[in-house]
Formats: sequence, C-alpha cells, structure tokens
Amino acid sequence: MGGNWVLQLAQHHDLWVLTEERFAKTLLEYLEDHRPEMKHAIHVFGIPRHRINWGERLWEAPFYYWTYRSWQKDAYRKAQELFRQVNFDLVHQLNMIGYREPGYLWKLPTPFIWGPIGGHAQMPWRFVSSLGLQGAMQCGVRNILNWIQMRISCRVRKAIRRADVLVAATDVDARAVEKIHRRNAALLNEQGASPYVKERKERRQDSNVLRVVWCGLFVARKALHLGLDAVHRARRKIQLELHVIGDGDRARHWKRIARDYGLHDICHWHGKLPRNKVLNVMARCDVMLFTSLQEGTPAVVLEAIQLGLPVICHNACGFGAVVNNTCGIKIPVIDPRRSVEGMANALIRLGAESELLERLSEGAIQRARELAWERRTEEMLPLYKEAISFHNANFEK
Repeated sequence: MGGNWVLQLAQHHDLWVLTEERFAKTLLEYLEDHRPEMKHAIHVFGIPRHRINWGERLWEAPFYYWTYRSWQKDAYRKAQELFRQVNFDLVHQLNMIGYREPGYLWKLPTPFIWGPIGGHAQMPWRFVSSLGLQGAMQCGVRNILNWIQMRISCRVRKAIRRADVLVAATDVDARAVEKIHRRNAALLNEQGASPYVKERKERRQDSNVLRVVWCGLFVARKALHLGLDAVHRARRKIQLELHVIGDGDRARHWKRIARDYGLHDICHWHGKLPRNKVLNVMARCDVMLFTSLQEGTPAVVLEAIQLGLPVICHNACGFGAVVNNTCGIKIPVIDPRRSVEGMANALIRLGAESELLERLSEGAIQRARELAWERRTEEMLPLYKEAISFHNANFEK
C-alpha cells in the first residue's frame, strides 16, 4: 500500500521517503529494476527498527508499538535534518494507517497531512462469543482498550489538532474523528487497484462446481468459522469447493471445524503462499468469500475484483465501501446466525444463477477500474493543495 502511494505521488511531486531499512532496500531495488525513470523523484531513506522478537511473541501489541514509536522518533530526527536542507512544502504521515501511531512529523513547521487514518472499527459485540475463548478475550480487550485510547491518547489529539488536513480510510474512521475530536476528515480509502488488462478467461465452461476462495491470516477477527458454516449449508443446494489460503494461530481450530462439518472432500488448504501463487489460485476460482469482521481494506479484496471475482463480505469497514452491488454481495452485520445465512444464500445464488455470477464478475473488473491507483492519486493531490492553503492562511493570521 505505501509503496503504491509513493510510486503514484512521485509522478506529480518530488518525494523524500522515510521508511524502515528493509523496506527502503526493497523500494530501491524495485525502482532500479522496473521504474528507473522515477529514481530522480524518489529519495529513499532507510531507518533501522530494532524489534524485540521475544516480547512480540509473548504479547505482540505493546512490544510492537513500543519499538514502532521508537522508530518514529528516529524518523522525526532524520526529518528534522532533511528539513534544514530541503525546506519541504508539505509533510505527509502515511503509514501505518492505524490512528494509534501518528508519529512525530506533525511537529515540523510546515503544512501537514495525516492519513488515510484507520483503526477505529470495533469488533461487533454480538460476534465476540462466536470467536472461541481466546479470540473472544483478545477482541473484547481490544474493544475496551481501543475505546479508551481513542479518547485519551495525548499525542493522537495533538497530531489531529495540528494537522492541516485529515484523511479517513473509512466512514467509521471519519465519524470517529468528527465525534471524538471535532474535526472533519476527507474520506479516501487507503488501497487502490491495478486492473489487469488481459482478457478474463471463462472459469466455468467445463464445470458446474462453484469454486470459492478465502484468503487471509488465520486470526479470530477474520472469522473463517462463519464461512465454513456457510459453505456447509450451501453444499446442500449446489456443488462447490473451497480454497483456503493462509496460516496462523487459528489453523488447528478452523481445520477441526471443517472436519466436523464434513468438508474434507471439498475444502483445500493451501497454506501460506507467495503472492504470485496466491493470485494463481484466485484466478482459477469464481468468487471470493471474505468473512472478516474488523479491519481496514485488505489488498486481497482489491486483487479479487481485479481478477473479476465477485466478493461476498460483510457490509463493514473498508471492504464494505469497496464492494458494491455491481461487484459482490454484502451481508448486514447483525449477528453470527444471520451472517452465516446471508453468506450461504449468496453462495447458493451465485452457484445456481450463472447470469448473476457473470454480471458481477464483469462488474468487478469495472469496479477495479473505478478504484485504480491513478484515481486514488487524483483524489489525494487536491488535499495536498488544501493542506498548504490552510496552513498558509493560518500562518498569516
């Protein structure tokens, strides 16, 4: 996500990019191999981050944010040094999108834009009990801490107050910024699409089997258990198979659920795959089942519609804004029972109504064009001008 923003914005402005050392190396290699004509516009500075691996294994969140905050301090010191040399026209705090870590670049005496900001979405309480004991504890505690942190984090308040323009990743985040901090935020999803130009092949010419793909981390908030229940119900009415890509803490639990439902003959567990192999598996499928309940806008949803896959998902978070009735079927977030029923009915419709599947598949490709990175950039560039104008007007006062 960050790399795509850099490549797009550098077509319009000169950028000084502060990123982790490992990402800087990757970005520089990419520019050298694929976009050498852009090297003059992108100045990359890698800053080491010293992570505490044993601490993150013990309790991930506090140790992760502790080292990330330390990294942000180092980034700020580097930014101060560069500012004395370059005198930037604008500073953009882009990553991470989570509001918890605004960095320190807002302290620089120059126009400042922050976002897209995410992280305000809560796990719906009616779903917590369905996540298992460990998942329920994790998500329940996060909900409580998130509610508190939204309101009491001094550095977040200072960064929001200082920002000349705020950008929210989702409706939920925009409403939270307005309600809690009394600031308006422009709405701009953090992800963009890269539509494929090659012809989409017909996937179901020789088969009546609906091929469904699920892809993501095996963590509680991804809620694959709801999808497994939906597939179990749908197979009574249609022929289908489920391809699951990913791995993580919930692997044993979810595989046991699949066995209990008798899905061993139609459920294919691919494990964690490199991105090119993920796309190959997705390209052979007909529809994506995305069961997550709480996150921003995963790139895999954009990649699905780029491939012409209709998406079945909850009407929530960033993916709820990406998917509309031209490219997928959205399920209201009410309770686990109605989520499972909605997903099962959506699978049955797509398996039984080939015309609907084809229409949504064509709509997915068109939706990817609408969400292309170029269009995202066209929406961001005016916000840069707005931040500069707002800052200059206040400075003159």
